Amino acid sequence: MRLSTVFLTLTLFCLITVSYGTAQGLTGDEIMKRVDERNIPKDMKSEMTMKLINKKGQERVRSVKIIRQGDEKQIMWFLAPPDVRGTSFLRISYDDRDDDMWLYLPAFRKVRRIASRARKENFMGSDFTYENMEKRKLKDYTYKLLREETLGEYQCYVVESVPKKGVDTDYTRIISWVWKGDHILIKEDFYDKKGKLRKTKTIDKIEKRNEYWMPDKLRMENIQKKHSTEIIFNEVEVDTGVEDDLFSTSYLKRIK
Repeated sequence: MRLSTVFLTLTLFCLITVSYGTAQGLTGDEIMKRVDERNIPKDMKSEMTMKLINKKGQERVRSVKIIRQGDEKQIMWFLAPPDVRGTSFLRISYDDRDDDMWLYLPAFRKVRRIASRARKENFMGSDFTYENMEKRKLKDYTYKLLREETLGEYQCYVVESVPKKGVDTDYTRIISWVWKGDHILIKEDFYDKKGKLRKTKTIDKIEKRNEYWMPDKLRMENIQKKHSTEIIFNEVEVDTGVEDDLFSTSYLKRIK
């Protein structure tokens, strides 16, 4: 092979390599950091419709009021049907330790603190466990960008999250589809201890409220049990000035 041909081949190889590296753009870590830091409301209020759907397609419908302050604080009250009315839940998240969570059951007139060992239990018969209710901590996982692809109308990064050694979780890995537009998690697949797909969470619709892109409807499906939970956000209000003292166990016993 002539020297000029060798030089041309090497030059083309370098250009292709550089172009590929540029196309890769963000790393998995950088993408998930953007997810963690995306612009969200200072606070949010909504009345949610929660549907529990079994493998026969039969539904149980619940009405829930929820108030959030950022991603750190959340309180919710079940309004209907009568068998769950008055049940309430409070979560407060921290950067340096596990979330604090409490559940109030009116039949027992007692506030129950959710212990660490109970994180794998289902929340109120839904397909969300208490672990799914927590704010996932960025530092607890390693991340890898797998590919880029289109999901419905959304251009997405597909990122694999693997828990670090010692992190208490029910999942061996999570595959996330991150919308490039605003770094919202459009879809997530959760894999169990045997490496099998257990659950899939999808956001069916995103709406812009004020300056924020927010889910209008989401679904958590337990693939193994063929059961799903659908949540529809109704009458959403953002940045109304929710007070800090609302997020305390004393408010669990009364609907705000």
